[in-house]
Parts: sequence; structure tokens; C-alpha cells
Amino acid sequence: MKIISTINLKEIFNDLVSAYPEHEFIFRDGFDALTEEDIAMMEVIITYDSKLNSAVINKAKRLKWIAWYAAGVNKLPLSEIAAKNIVLTNARGVHKIQISEYIFSYIMTDYKNVLPYYELQQQRGYKTKIRHKELFNQTICFIGTGEIPQYAAHIAKAFGMKVIGLNTDGRPVENFDTVLNIERREEAFKTADIIVNVLPETPQTINLLTISDFEAMGPEALFINVGRGTIAKEEVLLQALQENKIRKACLDVYYNEPLEADNPLYELDNVIMTPHITGNSLHYNQRATEIFKHNLSIGINSSKEFKNLVDTNKGY
Repeated sequence: MKIISTINLKEIFNDLVSAYPEHEFIFRDGFDALTEEDIAMMEVIITYDSKLNSAVINKAKRLKWIAWYAAGVNKLPLSEIAAKNIVLTNARGVHKIQISEYIFSYIMTDYKNVLPYYELQQQRGYKTKIRHKELFNQTICFIGTGEIPQYAAHIAKAFGMKVIGLNTDGRPVENFDTVLNIERREEAFKTADIIVNVLPETPQTINLLTISDFEAMGPEALFINVGRGTIAKEEVLLQALQENKIRKACLDVYYNEPLEADNPLYELDNVIMTPHITGNSLHYNQRATEIFKHNLSIGINSSKEFKNLVDTNKGY
């Protein structure tokens, strides 16, 4: 098959060429470097560029498989992909280590007063009376129970935390003390000290959290969002923070990205923000390529057995 990558995989690409001589591998330095001939002739594309739109899909007459090197597929033209019977796989699971580490870096930054101590350092001050929260016996609630929260729950248990999960049917999941149907989320929020959203964006998750959800979390809660910013309308999140419905938020994702410089979230002193980077890792491409290699070895004719096969109807 003719396989084109718009991602610079560097030595990983060379390894693919050597390992699979029966296939033709072509590297294009970014999506804009694709030629019309590339689009017309490619059978597999390795990419995570949102420029893979309906127009490109319709031109790609020979395209059989999109190896999407990201987890969320909400920006892709899923209906066209389904109509043309194109196989779609994603990089679900390759983020679980780095995003879990970020979740706990947010928690530690907050619970151990890292920022107040840094400010004290800048003032050349020396105070020893600041008291800290402990993770031990705290309750953490994950909105979602997929691979990322499963890994994060494993870490939480090592800290001696109580772990609640929310999913579509309340099915038990390893490392979770309790799992509830997401319709019972306010019940879970009322008992949690920390609430972490890790859900992908689907029609069912957009604007899922309302002001009543944040009120259920309570004025001492820490809310962390490493899933998608569309889980709650921005005005709802702002209200929750401005009116202290919750104590603090740590945000890596936003309703509209990139975040504009005049966004009112920047004005708040009870929010910690990062620019959608928690999934980044030096090991990312290697992990994503291991999934690709597994599937390529199986072969496109056995795509129903592929790892990380995306259901284009569900959007994940």
C-alpha cells in the first residue's frame, strides 16, 4: 500500500520503511506539502492535521485507512469517512501516562501551595506556618473511565485516595472503588474533593456540565479538565469560578481554542491554565506508531481486529 505520513516521525519513519518493505512509505513535511497526486493515490495516511476535511476525503479515491495520531476525532468529517468505508484508528491510550502525570502535577501544585511558595520566594520571604492539604483519604472523581482515568486511578490508589468513576452504565472498572452511571454525577460530585473530566467530545458530552453540577461539587472542590473544553459552556465555568461555586479549576482545554488573550478566564485568581499540552510527550510518536505497526501487521483486510478502531457513529 501507498502510505503517506504528514508527521515527521524521524528515525521511527526509517524503521517503518525497513520493517515493511512490501509497502511504499512517503513523508510529506506537513499537510500543506501534500500534492494532488498524493491525495489521489494514497491508500493510508498517518496524520493528526484537521485539514483532513471533507474536500480531501472526496479527492482521496484510493484511501482505505486513516491512522489518526491523536485521540479525539471530533474535528474529522466522520460521516464522509463512514460513507466511503474508510477505516479510522486513533491514538487512544498513548496519552495515559503523561496526562495522568499532569493531573497529579495540578493537584500537587494546588495542595502543596507551590505557587504561594514561589511568590514568597520572589519576595525573599520565609514563612513556615503555611499548612497543606494531603491527598491521603481524599476522594477523586473521574468523569469517564477509559484508559487515561484507569491509569490515573491506579496512581490515586497509591496515594491512599478514594476513587469514583462515572461512565455510561455504571459498569465496574479496575482501580475504582465506586462507578456510577453518569446520570448520577451530582451524587458523585457531592462526595468528591477533586473532579477530573477526561471525556472526549461527542454530541452527548457537549455542554454536559451545567451550573447545578458545579454547585454539587461545592465550594471546596478542585475541578480539573484534561478532556475537552466543550464539557461545559464557558459562561457556566466562569460563573462557577467567579461565584466560588467551586474553589479552583485547573484547565488544559477550552471551549474555543486557541484561547484569546482577552478571555476573562485570564482575569481570575482561582484558575491554573495550560495551553492544551497535557498529551505532549517525547514518547508520543513511538507509542502511536506501535499501534500503527500492530494494525499494519494484521492487514487492512482484517481491520475489524485493529487496535483503536474508531466507531464513526459514536465518535470514539
